[in-house]
Amino acid sequence: MSAVTRVARTFTRSLGNRAFTSSFVSAKDDKPQNTAAGAYQNLSDLSKFDPIYDDIEENSSVINLWKQQKAAELGTGTSAMSQAELIVRKEHNIVQQNMCEPLNLPKYPPPKALMEDNEDTEMFWTEDLQVPYEVFRRLAKKTLVVKRTVQMTRKGKIPSMYALVVVGNGNGSAGYGEGKSNETAKAVLFATRNAIKNMTHIPRYDDRTLYHDIEHKFKATKLLLWARRPGFGCRVAPIIHEIFECIGIHDVAGKIHGSRNPMNVIKTVFEALKTQRIPSDLAKARGLRLIDVNHTYYSGVKPTPVHRISR
Repeated sequence: MSAVTRVARTFTRSLGNRAFTSSFVSAKDDKPQNTAAGAYQNLSDLSKFDPIYDDIEENSSVINLWKQQKAAELGTGTSAMSQAELIVRKEHNIVQQNMCEPLNLPKYPPPKALMEDNEDTEMFWTEDLQVPYEVFRRLAKKTLVVKRTVQMTRKGKIPSMYALVVVGNGNGSAGYGEGKSNETAKAVLFATRNAIKNMTHIPRYDDRTLYHDIEHKFKATKLLLWARRPGFGCRVAPIIHEIFECIGIHDVAGKIHGSRNPMNVIKTVFEALKTQRIPSDLAKARGLRLIDVNHTYYSGVKPTPVHRISR
């Protein structure tokens, strides 16, 4: 660690990372008064989010106080609070990882003419889907499992149809849903609506592949997934290929061991993708800066071993 970095981190601990950053980095006309501040300003490779000193949960009370003060200056109302939140984040360089922005849902369903533009005429948009209508129209649907089931009772057999559907936007969000009904079309409709409600964000490295290799077991199904280079393609089982198309993963290899039941395979894929450890989690667990973790694991530069340096 260089002397400049040690001095900068010492000032960061004493003054607080956000106050120190906002006082020197955001200043345009004022020049830094000391060499340490100027050195900190010239270090452009430092990330704005520090997993040690910028714990959002720990400093939430201070951040809320800043928001209330800024909202009092702007005025009353929900628009003032939202505007104050954006101003506080910009002034103090507050970056919250994995933040889910609230959806701007319209108050009433769209006209019937807009609903007829969708290919699935039976599928309709409502507020309980928790997605905007424009996003709803661009969703991709894959009906992967449709089968007939029978419930045995003392009165005889009660048949029904079961469907499992995967829905995604092709940009890192997807979900699966199950539905049962007496008719196939209704079962697929129920499964599609449940899949939209269950949509979650799935992390992707470079918006094309996994962050690391995954080995996950769900019941009797064991799934192996490997991250691959750009242009490798999606070389997995057909049912997993359909899921990755909905998610937006293009370069990956995979293998299924054990049970190949389609329902278990789909659930295994979604559980496995949620077990990925993204760089921000590694940085916070190891007490490192986020940019150092990205440089070590994802920049392609390997450190030279100690025994090679000595020779």
